[in-house]
Order: sequence, then C-alpha cells, then structure tokens
Amino acid sequence: MSNLRRRHIKNTLQRNRPKKSIFKMPIFWWSVLLLILIITELYFLLFYPKFQIQNIMISGTENVNSQDLQNIANNSITKKFIDLGFWSLSSKSIFLASINNIQNQILNSNTGIKTISVNKTYPQNLTIQIQERKPFAIFCQSEKCFNIDDTGVIFEELASVPENSFIVRQNLALDNLYLGKNVVQEKTMTTISEIKKDLQDNFKINLTEATISTPIRLDIKTGEGWQIYFDIDENSNASLQITKLNLLLKDQITTISRQNLEYIDLRFNDRAYYK
Repeated sequence: MSNLRRRHIKNTLQRNRPKKSIFKMPIFWWSVLLLILIITELYFLLFYPKFQIQNIMISGTENVNSQDLQNIANNSITKKFIDLGFWSLSSKSIFLASINNIQNQILNSNTGIKTISVNKTYPQNLTIQIQERKPFAIFCQSEKCFNIDDTGVIFEELASVPENSFIVRQNLALDNLYLGKNVVQEKTMTTISEIKKDLQDNFKINLTEATISTPIRLDIKTGEGWQIYFDIDENSNASLQITKLNLLLKDQITTISRQNLEYIDLRFNDRAYYK
C-alpha cells in the first residue's frame, strides 16, 4: 500500500473518530469551579449585607455642619454598577470605600476644616474625626477681611470687623484672595503667636495689629500705642528677639516710661533700640 493511501485512510479515521465532549474534560469543571469561587468572593466583597457601611460617625464639629459631611461621605462610599433609572445596582461595601477620596472631598468642601482623619471599623462602620480651624486673628487686605488661623490660612470672610479685634495685615501684594488660601507664612504666624502670648502673659500688654511690612520685617502694634519691629528673615532667630524684648521691658523700660514709648527695634542681632 502506498504511503499516500495510508495517509488518506489515517486522516479519514481521525475525522470519523467521536469527539470527546467538553463536559467530560477536567479543565471545564475546574474553570466552572473557579468562576463560582470568583462570583462568590465578589458577592461577599461587594454586596454581602454584613460588609455594607451602615454607620458614619463624625466627631470634632462645632461650626461645620455634620449633616453636610455625612452626605459627602455617603455619596463617596456609594458605588453604582448599574443605573437604569427604574432599577439600579449599587454597593456601600467597606472594602470599596476610599479613605483618601473621602478625606479630599470633605476638605475641598469646607475651608473651615483644618485636618481630617477617616478610619474604617470593620465590618460596617466609618469614623470621621475633624479639627476645625480656629480664628487666631483677622486678616485684612484692601477692603476685605477674613478670619485667619494660626497657620496663615484664611477661611471665613467677614462683613465687618468686631471691636477690639487683633488684625494681621500684609503690605505685600496679594492677588486672587480666596477661602482656604495661605496668605501668611506659617513661620511668621508662629512668631506672631509667640510674641502675643509672651507680652500678654508676662507684661499684660495686648496687641492690636501685626503688619508684615516687607518680606523680612514684622511690625507689632501694642494696645498701649507703641510698636515693636522684628526681623522675620528665614535665618532670623525669633526667640532671641523675644528674649531681648523681655529684658528691656523688665530692666530698662518701666511701666511708667512705656507711656511715652514710641517703638522698640529688635532687628539687630547684638543690640536693640527704643525711643
């Protein structure tokens, strides 16, 4: 028999051989089992009632509306997979909730919030703890005034300035004022805060105004009418200047002589001037 005929017969036999059913193949059943496991896992992760966020607990609010934060958080954790109008499929799975997304949305929604911490408490709770910005002073630029916190961020515009307020000004040009903007460097605000506390605690001297007159000069106006000039260059030593101020007020400038005092200049490392 020729090779050609043998090949023809072999091919004919192979074509006529019964095909093995796919249902009898082990790989098919392994694939089915794997698919069932994946679907089951997805169900538990996405839709199992015990893993759906039921409680959003918010703490630290005084002026910020807690219900607004609840709504923002609830919208953030709700994930819609199908929305046909008359029927939708959504999930509030604690596994899908993004802490960073919730934090960013809440911070962007309210400039009165200074810090926020969001935590998951498995299996169904979400806790949100916020720290609100506290007014440290009132920042005025041109005809606009805002509450400013101790980090230099303005967060609330004021229609009028309350009487006996402590005012912070800046002679440097500032464009596009908006809530949440950092208008004064935090280091400068820290220096102002330290000066304010020191004078009140040690000498019962109140401050009425702080003006950043140049990028390296801070002018403080006291309730007694005289001023103090500080160096706020990035290399300056605020603590040393405050120490010099304390020594002057304790040893050289008496309470009585302060009635005629015009200014104290502390901008020079090895000396201080007053008039």
